[in-house]
Amino acid sequence: MQKPSRRTTALASIALVLAPVLSSCGFDLATDRDYTPGVGANNREATIDVLGGVVVAAGPDRGVFVASFSNNSKDESLSVTGASASDDLEVAEFKEIELQPLGFYNLADGATPIRVSGGLEAGDFVEVTVEFSNGESSALEVPVVDNCGPYARINGLPNGDERCKTGNDQEHEGGH
Repeated sequence: MQKPSRRTTALASIALVLAPVLSSCGFDLATDRDYTPGVGANNREATIDVLGGVVVAAGPDRGVFVASFSNNSKDESLSVTGASASDDLEVAEFKEIELQPLGFYNLADGATPIRVSGGLEAGDFVEVTVEFSNGESSALEVPVVDNCGPYARINGLPNGDERCKTGNDQEHEGGH
């Protein structure tokens, strides 16, 4: 029987050590980032995270900004103090929204809607900037969605259809 050579043993050892390193996902890849499946846009760059941001439209000139706010400060209460939008849109003033340390607030459940007016069309994206009491702000490109389906019952808008219409729901000529 032949003895394994030192070279074969060394190569096998190197292969065993390198296999886990070379087969892993790597560093700073998408698997390491937060991912929230959903329609809305997220911005986690400020002390307050803006999550699931959308503008729900009930026509071309009437909508509401909907998002959730998460205060990441462990010690300080912070507030959402204002918002602005793209040049062709106007965001109405609203009552300041206070967030306790590590607090969370969802505009969809809130009593005070953030109204948006201007050229709103479902499928478009609009820039919304949210301002906070600590001087920070978050800018997001948020989608405009119809007030139907999960957005059918939003404060500040008339109730929409429980089911969103699709191209298949349209009446077609020719019996198809």
